[in-house]
Amino acid sequence: MPEHDAKKRVTTRYPVLPVFVERWSPRSFEDKAVEPAKLRSMFEAARLAPSAHNTQPARFVLTRKDRGDAYQRLFDCLSDGNREWAHSAPVLVLAAAPRERFSPVAEAMVPYPHCMHDLGLAVMSFILQGRALGLYSHPMAGFDPDLAREAFTIPPLFEPMVVVAVGYLGEADELSDSLRVRELAPRTRQPVDAHVFEGTWGEASSLFADDAPAAARGSAR
Repeated sequence: MPEHDAKKRVTTRYPVLPVFVERWSPRSFEDKAVEPAKLRSMFEAARLAPSAHNTQPARFVLTRKDRGDAYQRLFDCLSDGNREWAHSAPVLVLAAAPRERFSPVAEAMVPYPHCMHDLGLAVMSFILQGRALGLYSHPMAGFDPDLAREAFTIPPLFEPMVVVAVGYLGEADELSDSLRVRELAPRTRQPVDAHVFEGTWGEASSLFADDAPAAARGSAR
C-alpha cells in the first residue's frame, strides 16, 4: 500500500465505521484490473441505497479499459484537468438519474426534485462498498454531460451527473508535480459542529458543547 494513504486518515472526534476514515479520492491508480466480482458488489450496494418513493433512479454506464472503446469514449467526455490523471484508472463509471418520475397517485410523470440527492446516495454506497473491498474511487463533476449523452445514447429523461474513477491506489510519483502535491497533502475536514445547527440556522448545536476539544473551550488542560 502506498505510504501516502496513511496521510488521508482523518482523526475523528467521534467514532465512525473505519470505511469512512479510509475513504478518500486519489488521482493515482495502479495498473491493475478491477475484479468483476468486486464491481458486482459495488453496484449491488448502489441498488440498496434509499430513494424517494423507492424510485431507485440511479443508472450507471460501466466502462473498463480492457473492454472495447467505451472507456475511451467516456474518458473523452472528461475535462482537461481530469484527463490529466484519470487515464490511470482501469474503470470509469458514468452515473445518471431522471429529472422526472412516474407517480402512481397522479398516474403521470411528475418532477423529481430529489433525483440528485438519491443518485448521490447510490454513488456513495457504490464508493463505500468499493473501499471496503480494497478499492478507491474518485467522483468527478468535471465532464461534458451533453457529450456523454451523445456518446452513450442516453435518453432525454436521464441527466448524466457524475463520472467515477475506480481502481487500486497507485504511487503518487506517477503524477505531475502539481497533482503530486495535492495527492500527498493530508486530508482535512471542517469540524463537525460547524455543520450542525439547532433551533435556528447558524446557531451552534448544544449537542457538541459538553465534549468540545480543550483548545476549543480555551483550556490548556
